[in-house]
Amino acid sequence: MAAAHGAVVTRRAAALALLSFLAGCGGSGSGPTAPTPTPTPPPAAEQDPLRADAEASGRLIGAAIQSRYLAEPLYARTLARHFDYVTAEYEMKWDPTERQPGVFDFAGADAIVTFAAANRMQIKGHALLWHQALPGWVAALPANELQAAIESHIAAVVSRYRGQIAVWDVVNEAVADSGGLRDTVFLQKLGEGYLEQAFRAAHAADPGALLVYNDYGSEGLGRKSDDVYALVRRLLDRGVPIGGVGLQMHVAAQNRPSNADIAANMRRLGALGLRVNVSEMDVRIRNVAGDLSARLEVQRREYRDIVGLCTAEPACHAVTFWGFTDRYSWIDGFFGPDDPLPFDESYAAKPAFFGVQDALRGR
Repeated sequence: MAAAHGAVVTRRAAALALLSFLAGCGGSGSGPTAPTPTPTPPPAAEQDPLRADAEASGRLIGAAIQSRYLAEPLYARTLARHFDYVTAEYEMKWDPTERQPGVFDFAGADAIVTFAAANRMQIKGHALLWHQALPGWVAALPANELQAAIESHIAAVVSRYRGQIAVWDVVNEAVADSGGLRDTVFLQKLGEGYLEQAFRAAHAADPGALLVYNDYGSEGLGRKSDDVYALVRRLLDRGVPIGGVGLQMHVAAQNRPSNADIAANMRRLGALGLRVNVSEMDVRIRNVAGDLSARLEVQRREYRDIVGLCTAEPACHAVTFWGFTDRYSWIDGFFGPDDPLPFDESYAAKPAFFGVQDALRGR
């Protein structure tokens, strides 16, 4: 989906070229007039690290990643320079980790954990229980065996990374868009109690990890966010060890919840004693009016405003983008070609990057 990496002229190379030209002219103003060089935007490696600004703001700044891309030098360098928090986009879900009963494959997850440790990054595991990315054998189990499989799977995955993964998305997308709980195999066979079971199993495997419920479409105020609020409140009332809520924030720039509604939602979750994180942010601009420059400016403002909401709300401790480069994003395949992330396909910083930077710096 992306163009090949192009050579990028660095500031240092440009400066040397200019000095060479001036030396050839003798500084006298005589000789042929040199063409005016076209300025090239500096690459990601020359921008101030976002992670330094995030640390100064008391927040984490993260990206969802896949281990197969870590072999690309620009991918790995950009990730390590700018982010201090990573989420496994796919490789810690049930299907990739336990495709056959009791047979575990942690190769991809281990690679992410190793990279994060080498680059002083915190990790969020994603996601222990989800009705998608689920092996067929799990859905075929009778209720009593399904309950045992959930506990066994969570114990194996979470205990493997005990003390290494700071946060887990324990249950993902359990609330239906139309209201109430989503009609999944877990709900059908185990009832609402499966959520409590999952959180208790994760806590037993790693009591030090922050355990989170994660969902989309519940960022602002409305029916679904009310249902998420009611769900986590029920869990808290039963003494379930839930510590936070992830607000995914997959948004279209021209149609998203208002800043006031997002802030109010964060505050009411925080009032329950829960941490809040923006967990899967990207901003679609395909249908924004105007040329590409105008669309990118709108996107810059959206990133600035949403990240700024997190830095302004005490309950919000982290922002994670669902990817970080337009080179690799789920958006193109699901919604159509777009440019939803802070770095372009060649890893150059987009206006959105500077919107994030402004928000982290309180501008």
